[in-house]
Amino acid sequence: MAVEEIVKVSRNYQVTIPAKIRQKFQIKEGDLVKVVFDENENVIKIQVLREPWK
Repeated sequence: MAVEEIVKVSRNYQVTIPAKIRQKFQIKEGDLVKVVFDENENVIKIQVLREPWK
């Protein structure tokens, strides 16, 4: 089941990750995420980077 939300791009080209998605992936303030454009699917993907020592 896909979790999706519509978000608005701010003046500084920033977007907020919606609460449902932050909770699902346990994204917290200060976490790093990688933003990737997938040319095959023509979509932008966000990958949460987990530090191995945490």
